[in-house]
Amino acid sequence: MSDIPEPALDCPYELTNEKTVFQGKWLITKQVDFKLRGTQNTGIWQSAHRPSRGNTLNADGVDIIATLKKDGKKYFILIKQYRIPIRRWILEFPAGLVDASDKSIEETGVRELKEETGYTVTRVIRHTTKGQFLNPGFSSDSSAFLLVEVDGNDPINQNPKQVLDTDENIEVILVECDKLLEYLDNVTKDGQVEVTSHVYSFALARLF
Repeated sequence: MSDIPEPALDCPYELTNEKTVFQGKWLITKQVDFKLRGTQNTGIWQSAHRPSRGNTLNADGVDIIATLKKDGKKYFILIKQYRIPIRRWILEFPAGLVDASDKSIEETGVRELKEETGYTVTRVIRHTTKGQFLNPGFSSDSSAFLLVEVDGNDPINQNPKQVLDTDENIEVILVECDKLLEYLDNVTKDGQVEVTSHVYSFALARLF
């Protein structure tokens, strides 16, 4: 993924003069002129993109929604890490970028869950067929979703060990499934810990 797709056939804008403003290791910023078709209304749109990693899975990354069953209880597996852009700790689903060699969303997600949490997947429930855009007014960044179960009573998951990069600092958080929203509201009260929008919207949707 990461490459900017061609405009939809019924795109209401004429797009011209696209240029790269900045290119770094993990981020590219672009600017394009646009004009609403049939009018003289024009503007400039600035956006952020991931550099191409050569993968062919139609997703930049994979988020893993994982449940762990242990001793008669069921938990969601979340992670907490410090995100420098917001200067806060944040609760997230375990996630990672798709490597060029990855053959499937399942392969990426199973690997990233093991690396970030130490847990080995017991059962894959389902996954999305492509990435969903995370903030399309600002970026083309996308993530697919993988739903899995982990057997916490399996000996392989009795003493999980993370396999983190040298610059990663990730804490594994287990939250009882029926207390997820309550936990998120309580842990964010002091303003030092935040929650990603898709974790919080997932917790809200479980009320329906």
